[in-house]
Amino acid sequence: MDRSLCIDQDWWAYRLGWEVSRTGFGARRYRDPRFDALRLARGEVDGGVRA
Repeated sequence: MDRSLCIDQDWWAYRLGWEVSRTGFGARRYRDPRFDALRLARGEVDGGVRA
């Protein structure tokens, strides 16, 4: 049932190359891994502190 609720959004996210994490029944976290490249380009490390 959980999968049938989120199949459209999951398909869309996977097609864009995003990471999908299940966080509960019918709940997902979608993340674009390209944001890591932006953080590195700006010189940020964990916590948003500049190196």
